[in-house]
Amino acid sequence: MPEAKIISKIFKIVSAVGIAACAILKWVGVMPGATISEICAVWSVIYGLGAGTIDINLMLEKFSKNKE
Repeated sequence: MPEAKIISKIFKIVSAVGIAACAILKWVGVMPGATISEICAVWSVIYGLGAGTIDINLMLEKFSKNKE
């Protein structure tokens, strides 16, 4: 399961950097039609599809294990 944790961390970092990069591009004028809420929504979906599903599976696996 270490691979899943690494992938989850990568998606978290990429999502945060993506939001910051798109916000900077908006403020510079490269993406004038985009709003901050649209940028956050897009990167939240990217995070949710990538890391969110992995995190949910890791949590479910952690709680469903029989403790001896």
